[in-house]
Amino acid sequence: MQGWTIPAQKAQPDPPGPVAPSQPSFVTPADVSKILFKRKWIILLVVVAGTAVGIYHAKTTVPQYEATGQVFIDLSSSTNLGIGGVLQQNSGYDEPDVMLQTQVQIMRSSTVALDAIEMLDLYHKPPFSSLFAKTPYKGQLTPIQRAAMIGMFQGATQVSVVPNTGLVNVGFRSSDPVVARDAANAIVQAYMERDLKARYQGTTRISQWLAQQLTGLQQQAEANQKTLSSYVQQHNIVSAGPDGGSLVSDSLTTVNQQLSEAKADRIVKEARYKMAQTRNPELLVSVAPGTILGSLRQQQADLMVQKAQLQSKFGPQYPKVQELNQQVASIQSDIDTEITGLTKRFAEEYHTALQTEDLMQSRLDELKKSAFKESESAAQFDILKHNAESSAALYNALQLKLQEAGITSGLNSNNVDVIDEASLPIGPILPQKRTDVMFGFFGGLLAGLILAFLLEFIDDTLRTSDEVEAISHLPTLAVVPHFPSKKATPPSPKPGAPRLLPDMVTYLEPQTLGAEAFRTLRSAILLSAVDREPKVLLITSSLAEEGKSTASGNLAISFAQRQEKVLLVDADLRRGTTHLKFGLSNRAGLSTMLARESGIEAYEHPLPDLPWLTVLTRGPIAPNPGEILASRAMEDLMEHWRSEYDRIILDCSPVLAVSDSLGLAPLADQVMILVRSGVTRRKALLRTWESLRRASARITGVIMNDVDLRLEHYYTYSKRYGYSYQSNYGAGYGVSDGEK
Repeated sequence: MQGWTIPAQKAQPDPPGPVAPSQPSFVTPADVSKILFKRKWIILLVVVAGTAVGIYHAKTTVPQYEATGQVFIDLSSSTNLGIGGVLQQNSGYDEPDVMLQTQVQIMRSSTVALDAIEMLDLYHKPPFSSLFAKTPYKGQLTPIQRAAMIGMFQGATQVSVVPNTGLVNVGFRSSDPVVARDAANAIVQAYMERDLKARYQGTTRISQWLAQQLTGLQQQAEANQKTLSSYVQQHNIVSAGPDGGSLVSDSLTTVNQQLSEAKADRIVKEARYKMAQTRNPELLVSVAPGTILGSLRQQQADLMVQKAQLQSKFGPQYPKVQELNQQVASIQSDIDTEITGLTKRFAEEYHTALQTEDLMQSRLDELKKSAFKESESAAQFDILKHNAESSAALYNALQLKLQEAGITSGLNSNNVDVIDEASLPIGPILPQKRTDVMFGFFGGLLAGLILAFLLEFIDDTLRTSDEVEAISHLPTLAVVPHFPSKKATPPSPKPGAPRLLPDMVTYLEPQTLGAEAFRTLRSAILLSAVDREPKVLLITSSLAEEGKSTASGNLAISFAQRQEKVLLVDADLRRGTTHLKFGLSNRAGLSTMLARESGIEAYEHPLPDLPWLTVLTRGPIAPNPGEILASRAMEDLMEHWRSEYDRIILDCSPVLAVSDSLGLAPLADQVMILVRSGVTRRKALLRTWESLRRASARITGVIMNDVDLRLEHYYTYSKRYGYSYQSNYGAGYGVSDGEK
């Protein structure tokens, strides 16, 4: 087992203070494997808990059904007839994607949700009826109930756009498949009704605005008429024609009336011509109902329906579908030809009306000049009369068109086409049991790994020799593996001899790895100072119960097995346990010798077959252990022991618990700090080292105790290294004969 030993450096009288660790700061794969091995039970527990949560969720989740319908929203079609369509040309956004997303958000709106809820009377259907457990529904919703109802409904609603199309999928989830189907269809129906209502209200608002504008025009016409009447009375204009007016005035009246009609006709034809320029078949059918365009549109719609049915059933390559495509293309060509003809006809009518208006305007101007020549009064009369009649005629013409727009505003056609209605779901979509269990497993695994690394980050205890050397920069003299305690010990060689505790493995089980570790420690001590072998060895630790007495006893036995005269001294006068390890009496010991209450009878030889081993127990607890150990009598005893024994091993008290060891440390040739794996903390080791350094102790190195060798880097090497151990090797390490 010499492969465990890291050669000890020669002890320095005053070692330097702690420096920064020289180990790399990054985590290596070996470090990760150590962490996973160390925290394997925590990871396994969290994985089992996560899997259990996944299974519980899969078992307890209420099944959810989802029904989905599909609609087509045609944003390019006009929804009004007559001049009302012209009034709404500039409303909305130009981007199709933005408009489509706007319609999707309208489907998700609270208004549509409430309309669908009212339509299906969901107030009395689960799970919505649970909202009224405390306050029953009485026809009206409180603000809290309304918000909760809308939130629950919208949370179950799924509205999405099929990419690169105008199709929208409308879905609804519920624990009741019938409710899921009816709610999805109700959303579509509520949206369509809301769309029709919104378009009607928009056209009505525009009509009201135009009515307000016409009110001002009417007032202007009345004012012009009053001005004309006043002028006639002031200038005593007498009619000269058969109807009471002059020939010029009669002609002027006739031409003025004709001009007003020409203007009104031109306005109508101009509007119709502009609508024709849009090439919208629906608008052209509304302004030219007597053409064949309407029948062509109807034929095209019928062919499209047949094509859609056949294509959905047989695919686009079906011969009948190809034939229908040709027929649709042919009819579309006829429609385009008809639209072109109508556009040309409307253009000719518009230009003719414009020319007529220009001619009438020219004629009117000529009559005005004639009227001016007749008399200044007659000319002024004609002007006033013209203004009055023009205002009245324009008002009447626009009033007629406004009435037409108001009538046609109620004839809106919807631009939403239901492609597929939602049908009854075949089976639930939730819970997905396999997914839930896998998610629980992998979630637990991830949480376990995070928890393992978090605990590793928080845990500041030392577990391996690498960690100890990185913190203290002291060599590891030996690594003592964990060995289980036994309930019984082998019989003593001689009757009546003391019985050792099971942890004295160097004597009881010399062929085990634990015993070999103490022999390795012995070799490391001998090699640490070849020229001048250390006699006085002091073993201490940071805190209690880290294994000092066990290490001291086994080390003493190891030296005694080399036939060296060894004195094991229990210098922990407060809680020393050496007498328990060797089964000795504690009536006389170090405390009684220092108090001069006992002599050589305090020395005992617990092992008859090892006469070179002498043990001095601590004796009765002294009232002032620190002062006794720092006394002159202790120094005299140390000088006496140096002359009598080859090796003196001092089992001292913990440094951080009491200061007793600091007085003995300068008297020792070598001081060794014992670190227990998984118990000793990093700061405790640094403080222990610093305290001993300030006391001028000759610190040789560190003894790693109770180590799990699977965490050591060289564990694989020691596993391959072969020894012909006896069967008690397996007993000492807890393995059976078949595993050796």
